[in-house]
Parts: sequence; structure tokens; C-alpha cells
Amino acid sequence: MLRRTIGMTVAIVLAGTAVALGRGVSPPSFEESRPHVGWVTLSLHGTPGSTVAVTEATPAGPVAIATVVLPSSGAATIDRAAPWTCDRATRFFGAVFTAPGGGPVQAATKIRTPSCARRLAVLLRPRRPRARRTAAIQIADRWGLGGVQAQVCTAEPGGRGRRCTVLALAAGQARGAVQIRPRRSGRHPVSVTFAGRTQRRVLIVRPATSRLRVLATGDSMIQIIDGDLQRRLARLGPIRVRSDAHISTGISKPFMFDWVSHARATAHGIRPDATVMFLGANDGFPMGTPAGPRANCCDAAWVREYARRARRMMRSYARGGRGTVYWLLLPAPRGQNFARVFRPVNRALRQAARSFPGVVHLIDLGRTFTPHGRFRQTMIWHGRRVSVRQADGVHLSIAGASIASELIVRRMRHDGLVR
Repeated sequence: MLRRTIGMTVAIVLAGTAVALGRGVSPPSFEESRPHVGWVTLSLHGTPGSTVAVTEATPAGPVAIATVVLPSSGAATIDRAAPWTCDRATRFFGAVFTAPGGGPVQAATKIRTPSCARRLAVLLRPRRPRARRTAAIQIADRWGLGGVQAQVCTAEPGGRGRRCTVLALAAGQARGAVQIRPRRSGRHPVSVTFAGRTQRRVLIVRPATSRLRVLATGDSMIQIIDGDLQRRLARLGPIRVRSDAHISTGISKPFMFDWVSHARATAHGIRPDATVMFLGANDGFPMGTPAGPRANCCDAAWVREYARRARRMMRSYARGGRGTVYWLLLPAPRGQNFARVFRPVNRALRQAARSFPGVVHLIDLGRTFTPHGRFRQTMIWHGRRVSVRQADGVHLSIAGASIASELIVRRMRHDGLVR
């Protein structure tokens, strides 16, 4: 980028328009000079002994740049005649050449220096810090001039907890940094605003410890996935996967198993860095609500109550932002009796997850297994046709579970939890 900037500004030529030249007086001119990044450098040519007064026209009036006397060679350079500025890229320079025994000769030109659109470089150091450790957002002035200030904003994953500070570079200071201490892992948005433009970056924060604790939990739908997930993650580092499957349970049937209470106790005891949840195939039971009336499946009141309970579970597994939750949405089943429940369950989960942006991630298995809500027994995956559902038309087969775990690991990589 620096090379490109130089290429835009190397030639600073002031083509003179001479008037009333006397006999024997060489026409004065401005010619390009070897530049310095961030500066206008002018070269003058004319009759030896000429006095040259150079000015710049600005909105506030003419500003004197320098007055020089041309040596016997008839050439002189005004090094770093004027700095590049952000407030104006189009610059107007003029010069008055006065030769010995002659009258003044004027020359003027208009030149264009780079804008400030890419003046500042934004650097994240380290590139993948760990949670609860210091990281830095650095800005570097490519022009090397300093004397500027930028607004640096950071946020927790999902854009929550946005904080901004002004980072000022003193004149001549080319670099500066804002230090942060991210509390949790994930993708932290960073923005740097300068000269009316905003540069956006993403700081990928890894978990606080190198040993990742992953909880794979849910009803029978999580089975097979948990084992495949454990094998995949074992190849990526010291990662422990804890399986916690409870067959035939559901959020709407606490009389058999209370998932809300279990999530709170499990999160407190295991303290998972990441929780993978697959639940809902056994739901559809009437539920009591805080207002009193029972909600029958699967009207709007039932969806709201299911979302309320799921939200409490998500909050437990999120552990105040120290944990990340990956909740799998149900792919369309073969039978309509199941489909009648799966659709409102997914709607409720989407409602619940909206309360935890950047913390709870829904993995929509339907997009992969049942696009447009159409059941598929087989599908093409990595160039091969595989059977992805079990005979009941609900559970994933071994091949289907492998695909699901691949999608989970892919999302974990995206979020910076694993490499």
C-alpha cells in the first residue's frame, strides 16, 4: 500500500506560466523531485541568482513556504515544503521568480496529494489473544506525521458492551495503541474511525486456558454426534468433551426431567467453555406459564413459554459470557406428527437466542439436511451420496451425525475456539 501511495505522489510538478520574460532570462519551472511520504517536495529551475518566493494558496489566504536564491546551477530543492493534509487533497502552489536585473515572473500549478482514506493502518496484537489477558489495538500513521486522533471502539461478541476511546498521536508520533482485556472468547468487533471513515476488524479471542472444556448434551439426538465430536476435537488440541445425553426428555416435560434446573447445575459443576445442545424431538407437551394458564402445543403462547425456558438454559450455559453455546436446530423429520412440533420448537429457539447475540449460536441443520423443509433420506456430501437419517426418519445416522459434528467444528473454528 505504501508503494502505491508513493506512486500516486512521486511527481510534484509545478508547470510555470511565464509572463514578460526578459532577454537572456531562462523560463522558470517547477519539476518533480524525489518525494518523502507525507510531504510535498518542490524542485525549482531558473536563471542562476534568481530569487524565488514560493507560497501555497489556502482557504485562509496565501501561506509563505520558502524564499530561496537559485545557485549557479540554476536548480534548488525545497525539501518537505508542505505536509500532506486530511482537510484538502487538492493543493495550489505559486512562485515568483525575480532574476537579477529583470522583473518578476510568476508560475502556478494545482496538484493532488493522497486522501486520508487509508492513512491509518489498524493492527491487532496479538492476533489471537486469550480471554482475560491483555491485547492491543494499534494504529500506525502511514504518513509518519502524527498529530491526529482516532476513535477506537471495541465490543464483546455480538456487539454488546461497546466501549470507545480516543487515541491521539502527537506530532511526529507514528504509532499508538489502546489496550483491552477481553473477558470472554469469541469474535470481538473492533472499529477505528478517522477522517470520517471507519475501518472494521475482528479480534478472535481464544478461551482463557489452553485446555478446552466442551459439553455435548441433549436428548437422544445428541448421541453419536457427541462421540464423533470428541474424535474430531481430540485432533485439534487438549480438548475434553463431556457427554450428557438424557433419552426421551424435553423442555416441555419437566415431570420426567427438569432441563432448566439441570442446565444450571451442570454449568456450575462442569464450567464448560462451549456447550453443544441438541434437544426438542420429544417435546410438544402442554406447559404451565408464569401467568397461570397452560399453553397447549403449538400455539403462540406455547412458543413463548418454550422460548422462556430455553432462554434460562442458554443463560446458564453461557456462564455470564464465559461460555459459548451452540444449539442445533431440528432438521425436518419424515413424519408430519413430528414436523408439527419441530417447527414451533425451532421458532422458540430462535426467539430465545436473540437475547444472547455473539454468545448463543444456532446451527441450522435444516439448511444442510432438509433445505426448504423437505425431508431427505440421502444427500450428496463431499462428492458422495450418503444416507443421513435413521429408519425412524427423525434421528441422524452415523454419517449424518458426522456431518453435523463437522458443521459444529467449522463454527467453532470461525469463532476462534479451536484452530
